[in-house]
Amino acid sequence: MTQLLLASKSPRRRELLENLGLSITVAASNAHTLKAFDGDETVKAGELPTDYAERIAWQKFAEGLAKRDAMDLPNTLPVLASDTVVSLGDAILGKPADFNEACQFLTALSGVTHEVRTVVVVGKSLETAHMRVSVSKVHFKDLTQAEIEKYCHTDEPYDKAGGYGIQGLAGVFIDRIEGSFTGIMGLPLFETAELLKEEGIVCL
Repeated sequence: MTQLLLASKSPRRRELLENLGLSITVAASNAHTLKAFDGDETVKAGELPTDYAERIAWQKFAEGLAKRDAMDLPNTLPVLASDTVVSLGDAILGKPADFNEACQFLTALSGVTHEVRTVVVVGKSLETAHMRVSVSKVHFKDLTQAEIEKYCHTDEPYDKAGGYGIQGLAGVFIDRIEGSFTGIMGLPLFETAELLKEEGIVCL
């Protein structure tokens, strides 16, 4: 029996939730392969990372509610939406469009600390939903040009905010983090479990 409708095309979020033993329905069958939710990587002029992440998470949540209705699922089924933003100062690093942009992102992240912010929204309606925000700091070692180019020739950078995934090959670039490992992956499990508990779903 489905416990949760996931309004996200991220296979990492689905995997994290299923690892908690939850029965998940994804809001669209093409959620993992297509741009199923509008607004991804569309930053408004002057928009700060926090504002952007919250706006997109709520937008995805609203779209998830609409998809729940279109799929004839009960309105008592909670919807979970999330958005992850990688930022360097006030600059938002989205999903790189090509090899050159992926290399630019990793060059900018080399040897410095950046922030990864994940917003999670859970609820049965816009009026009753709740939001949590996880902010983590990630420090990259100094990267060589050869390391950057070798990584960017893999498939890893191109579906991930900031052009890297902590759970993959890029893990060897990261010498320390402060915050939530799963939040950096795309879904902070502590905050998510707290939100799910409010909807009567106990993970443990």
